[in-house]
Amino acid sequence: MYFRSGFLAREKRTQDTQLFYLISNLQGLMQRSITMDTNAATETMMIPATRKRKLWKKKDPNRATTSSIVSFCGSTFFSRSIGELIASYFTLFLTDFMLLRPEMIVVLMLVTRIIDAFTDPIAGAIVDITHSPWGKSRPYVLFGSFPLAIFTVLLFTVPNFSLMGRLVYVYVIYIGYGLAQTIFSVPLATLGMSITADPTERKNIYTISGFMGSFGTAIPGAVPIIFQYVATSHSAQETAYFLIGMVIGAGTLIFGISAFFTMKEKTVSLSQVKKEKVKLRKNVKALLLNRPLICTFFSSVAISLRSMGFGAMIYFFKETMNNYALATFIGIGSSIPSYLFMLAVPFLAKRFSPRNLCIAGYAFAGFMYLLFFFSGYSSIFWVAFFFIVSGIPSGMISTCATIIVADSVDYMEWRTGVRSEGLVWSINGLKTKAASTLSGVWLPIGLGLVGYHVAQANSEFIIQSDATKQGLFYLVALAPLAGSVLAIVPLLFDNFFGKNRERIFAELEERRKKAIEEEKALEASIDPELAAEGVGAEGAVTETAENTTETIAEDVIDAPVAEQSVEALSADEQPADEQPTNEETNSDK
Repeated sequence: MYFRSGFLAREKRTQDTQLFYLISNLQGLMQRSITMDTNAATETMMIPATRKRKLWKKKDPNRATTSSIVSFCGSTFFSRSIGELIASYFTLFLTDFMLLRPEMIVVLMLVTRIIDAFTDPIAGAIVDITHSPWGKSRPYVLFGSFPLAIFTVLLFTVPNFSLMGRLVYVYVIYIGYGLAQTIFSVPLATLGMSITADPTERKNIYTISGFMGSFGTAIPGAVPIIFQYVATSHSAQETAYFLIGMVIGAGTLIFGISAFFTMKEKTVSLSQVKKEKVKLRKNVKALLLNRPLICTFFSSVAISLRSMGFGAMIYFFKETMNNYALATFIGIGSSIPSYLFMLAVPFLAKRFSPRNLCIAGYAFAGFMYLLFFFSGYSSIFWVAFFFIVSGIPSGMISTCATIIVADSVDYMEWRTGVRSEGLVWSINGLKTKAASTLSGVWLPIGLGLVGYHVAQANSEFIIQSDATKQGLFYLVALAPLAGSVLAIVPLLFDNFFGKNRERIFAELEERRKKAIEEEKALEASIDPELAAEGVGAEGAVTETAENTTETIAEDVIDAPVAEQSVEALSADEQPADEQPTNEETNSDK
């Protein structure tokens, strides 16, 4: 009996031991599983999950999209085409097809440009204070493209009116064209600067758009070839003007609509971060402190003398050289190296500032025109050579001048805290129109001084005298020389270049980051819930995991049964001197 009872006791202890180890192992496994699950949940919430590698990187939201760049460059292409068509051939169109006298054209240019002098700043101020669901520039680009396309076509349409009727027609259409151009071009330029917040990318975008703009001048550049070989009669040339206007107007409308849907404003100014409403008076004061913009403005006004020479170029090739097509061939020959230099601007800008590149380009062109003046026009080879070589830096100068204006907005924000793209680009548009006005005024005056005679009927061509032909040579050689030299002087007063330019960009970026941090801290202090939301996300996850562990452990394990089994096993295996007394057991319970 004793043996049997001892055997049963040992067997019971063995079963209890196995049950203890089984429960202990099960409990340990469950605790480890729960801990691993909660740690994984914590890591999933606190540490970003590893994403699969994609074939391409996600586009930075602060940078321009490809579609926006295409729309901006396409709009620039046709905008420059309109400008080139008017700058190079509009005066010729007015004298030879509208039959207006030079003094009439002078008054026309003065009146229309005076009106533009008021409309451009007004348009820029309106853009700056506009706040719409589509931004402050896009609506004007869309709705301005329609009247601009219409007036471009009407501008090169000859009505069957008397001389006074044609003069009134030109006034109405040209003023309407100027207003439509202001409504379209100022917001487009503002939008082009806002599609990226990166100065380096902005420089590259303006290089591409400048290249496309220069390439856009090829459409009006085809006019001499058309007149020389295709449209040889007077009526055919009139029709050619109309068709070219239709092509440019249609392209302007298409890319204007595209710009509205693809171009988005990315740049955020200090005033926008602080949610400040900047008044017009403060914008004007900040504008007067924008040194790069002011220097570029006076430089462009001075270069209007060179534009006068470019306008007289078509008269020079038509009358003096007796070859319309030579103007196009020389233009193509000079445009190819000009495009190459334009594409090299991003690389040259790493070593030289846009301001210094403009100065070097003006100096080189002026020197070439000086050599052209002394060489004369007896040899077609030397005429073509000096025209082609002198035009090499033209694309680079145009692109660098645009970059200076775009960067001047950052300079103004750094110096005054005000960022006014609309006013800056309205002044830039005013600068371009002022230069075009002076060119349009000087050209008829120059034609009058050299004795250019206007036809009295639509069907006849006038043969000019030898003195007039010689005078046309002086216009195309000396005017660009004087303009190139005078354009350098204002740029010498611009100090926004080199290390100073890099320092200003770095300081402005720091100010923007600091303003954003201060605005976030201010919002958090005003609304305590914002601060509470950011407190202890990790602690919240850990607390949730602990609560989950305890809940699961209580649901899975039958705590009373496990405790009784463990206590029974412990009481059997512990030595007698280590076993707890009844008092200790009761106190523990």
